[in-house]
Amino acid sequence: EIKQAWLQRHPSVSVEQYQLADILLRLLSEGNPVSAERYAEVVNLPVEQIHESFKQAKISGAEFDEDGNLIGNALTLKPTRHHFNVEDKELYAWCSLDTLFLPGLIGKTAQVESTDPITGESISLTISPESVSNLSPATAVSSIVVPGMTANCESCVPNQTGPESAVCSQMHYFASRESAEKWVQNHPDVAILTVHEAFELAQEVWLEQRAKASQNPSKDSHPLQDNNNDNCCTS
Repeated sequence: EIKQAWLQRHPSVSVEQYQLADILLRLLSEGNPVSAERYAEVVNLPVEQIHESFKQAKISGAEFDEDGNLIGNALTLKPTRHHFNVEDKELYAWCSLDTLFLPGLIGKTAQVESTDPITGESISLTISPESVSNLSPATAVSSIVVPGMTANCESCVPNQTGPESAVCSQMHYFASRESAEKWVQNHPDVAILTVHEAFELAQEVWLEQRAKASQNPSKDSHPLQDNNNDNCCTS
């Protein structure tokens, strides 16, 4: 089952680590690069610890500008197919699944626009932390990778997170199931879900995991070191 496959690959981390990761996403959602100094100030941690966390995140595929500021980790300032507009700020997401769980993590509603990789048709929807609405066309679906089944992706970047990873590069919106089925013919390890089904998956894996983590004892770690898989895009 797709849900179980995602839950098995999802990292087990403390609620404190989830909170630190979510704060970072909220800072990114303001539309500006996040410096280590700014993040350290907000989370009240030594800047040296944040620099080390950023170093590890970069190795794993997070995006940084030439000044060493974080600009992308599921939510990104770099243009992608998946437009993610929050409070009139033009942001982007690495993949379709990211657009579905990010609103719940940042606590904001997003206007999402994407394009069908087969037909070029536009897909638009509103995603709040609680629901999906205004889906157009209503027939739109999403491709969802089944974790552990990405060996056939010849063009993907292996063992790394990011929009070109073996996971994220295969998750898109399609204007119709027919269009998605054409694309999946060359991507046999990918499932097709309705947008609402994909949203439910995102809620169960990312939001419910955070609720469960609140019951676990905390552990010391760099804020990004042990939860690089907390975005959906690591192969």
